[in-house]
Amino acid sequence: MNSPRAWAVENGVLRQLSAPVGTPAEVSPARDTTIIKTRYTGLCGSDVAKLSHPWQGRLPAPWYPGHEIVGVDTETDGWVAIDPLVSCRSCHYCDRGHVHLCPRLRRIGWDLPGGLADCVRVPRESVIPLLQMHDPAHGVLADPMAVALHGVRCGLRLPLGRLGIIGGGVLAVCTAICAAGAGWDVYMLVREPSRLHQLRYVLDRQITLHSVELPECDAVVDAASGHSDGPIRQALKAVRDGGTVLVQNAYAPRVVLSVPLRDVFRRSITLRGSFSYCRADGYDDFRDAIDVIAKGGDWAALMTRDRFPLSELPQGLAALSNEARHRPFKVLLTSDT
Repeated sequence: MNSPRAWAVENGVLRQLSAPVGTPAEVSPARDTTIIKTRYTGLCGSDVAKLSHPWQGRLPAPWYPGHEIVGVDTETDGWVAIDPLVSCRSCHYCDRGHVHLCPRLRRIGWDLPGGLADCVRVPRESVIPLLQMHDPAHGVLADPMAVALHGVRCGLRLPLGRLGIIGGGVLAVCTAICAAGAGWDVYMLVREPSRLHQLRYVLDRQITLHSVELPECDAVVDAASGHSDGPIRQALKAVRDGGTVLVQNAYAPRVVLSVPLRDVFRRSITLRGSFSYCRADGYDDFRDAIDVIAKGGDWAALMTRDRFPLSELPQGLAALSNEARHRPFKVLLTSDT
């Protein structure tokens, strides 16, 4: 059998290296670990931005990406998804379940080796069984669905009303599903015609799709790409005075807000960030996200439709940058080593 391989960025070059399956130095030896044979790894938009564009921020050296991981646990032989947040479990934030704010947080696929590999070693506490998943590949949606759940639960503490969503990607779709399930009247702004057409067939009728602009909303979620401040400006335009704008996407390092802050504050708009996900108030966003996905829906099949062999990562990245009619919502890399 050949040695396991992993994609990595080293000295600014994307290439395949030997997979670092030993216990990472950043994981405490006291933590039990296991090796996961990866089967599906999703390309998150945050990874794509760093792999496909000149990146002006810091990267680990080397960087082994991939945090949306589904595979088989070598100890149990069961299908699992991997929660990529590895917190210290002892600080002020961890005590309250806000693990995403832990100052010593380590993330699989960033600080720790990720899942664009034949196999990866992870802390056992990060391993979540996929017991009811119709298609295990749908488990790669657990991370974006957890981000969406966190935003709806922790970022939109308002009386339920009209919620606008900027974006037509996976995070926006997951947010619409979570918000509609929570009772919001959901309106999505999807500018790309092919995506708008496809979403009409897979989303519930209670989610209204728009292609030009949103109606006035009580709250607006910015879940779009973050290479310009266009999405947040659209959100501020659509939200009513006294409303809330929730930013769920990670803007590129040097993007600045071109809207005068005086106008934002004069309108009494609450501008909130919603980073990652947590385990607060009796919830576990990642585990709960798996339960949402396991309920099924044509949207999950659409989001995970486009799959490439692990060796074809460059081709998968190229497909995501393609302006053709059927640009993937998400690319999955598959491994069967």
